[in-house]
Amino acid sequence: MKKWFPLLALLVLAACNNSFKTATYEDVLELPLPGSDQDTLFFSIVLDYVTGGVGEEARQKMNDAIVSNAFDLEEADPVLEQIAVRYRENLIDEYLRENEELVGGTSVLSWADELTGTFGEDYQGWRNYTINYYSFRGGAHGYTSTTPLVFDSKTGELVLEADLFRDGYEEPLSELMRKKVTEFLKGEDESLLSLVEMSYVEPNENFSVGPDGVQWLFQADEIWPHAFGPLTVTLSWDELAPFLKK
Repeated sequence: MKKWFPLLALLVLAACNNSFKTATYEDVLELPLPGSDQDTLFFSIVLDYVTGGVGEEARQKMNDAIVSNAFDLEEADPVLEQIAVRYRENLIDEYLRENEELVGGTSVLSWADELTGTFGEDYQGWRNYTINYYSFRGGAHGYTSTTPLVFDSKTGELVLEADLFRDGYEEPLSELMRKKVTEFLKGEDESLLSLVEMSYVEPNENFSVGPDGVQWLFQADEIWPHAFGPLTVTLSWDELAPFLKK
């Protein structure tokens, strides 16, 4: 990689919540497009990761899952700093390659690429983690996504729906979720009901947990037009009780 790119230093910030310890990997870059007075690439990675307060195996499992999900990887034992640097440099190469020839034209030459990951509080032995991603490459709007993860606080394993619910949970929970969406939209704007693809309103492994129950997240475009943004559906623990394993 050429050395003249203005790269900011990596920052590691320690944090502690009771005995659970985390740090933050941070890398932020604003790169002007050569030959342009206004076009830039804005790039940002701010990811929390585990440093202590759990066993070494659990720590490694959490961090591996964070990196794999944040960067959409399948490789084993991904190393955060190595993956992040490779991602940044590939993005810079792509930005320069696709836009240098367009300097002075009418195309949108400014890009943005922002990735964040943060831990939530521990709830009943589960710990939430939320990955947010925003990408803009021109056009009417950028692309956004939110990926919630739930970890077993002791083992570091990712918690899946099958770990929470008994066999056969999918259809009854889908019915409850569709009822929630219908009730919500009738209270807000009933005309939106015709825009919802109800067959897609079902458990989708994109969930978080908390005192109010289990919250499923649907991305913009997943069940209705992008302009309406993401949609969340929460089922309370009382509603979920007949389907829980414990």
